[in-house]
Amino acid sequence: MHVRAVLLGAALIASSAQAVEVAKVGDLEVHCIAVPTTELTPEAAKAYNVTPAPDRGLLTITLMKRTRPGEARSVAGQVYAGAVNQNNYLSSIPIREVRDGAEVYYLGEYRVNAPDTMRFLINANVLGKMLKTEFTRVFSAP
Repeated sequence: MHVRAVLLGAALIASSAQAVEVAKVGDLEVHCIAVPTTELTPEAAKAYNVTPAPDRGLLTITLMKRTRPGEARSVAGQVYAGAVNQNNYLSSIPIREVRDGAEVYYLGEYRVNAPDTMRFLINANVLGKMLKTEFTRVFSAP
């Protein structure tokens, strides 16, 4: 499975050991990771037009369809994202689609004032099916 986009975080992050959140509905999956932009490699930041800053984060979402056991491909869909900080402030995260050959994934930049704990809310419509997930990420002070 050639899915550079699925674990974009693994390819982009210089030193973080963040887990990827995965939600499944039948043969569909949504993979999500949220990282501070300061953890992006310089090459990744340039490739995805992201300016690293202490108060900015990057949310990466990949929608996958399982084709056979152990194999999956990225698929297009509609993605909506938001985040709730520790002060219960809800913010919408604008999402942009990125295509890399046959791969498609979604990126969203958000503000974070570390230290903070953010709960990310992801809704996706993939091939007529709704996928929802949420996960929490702790951001430490720089």
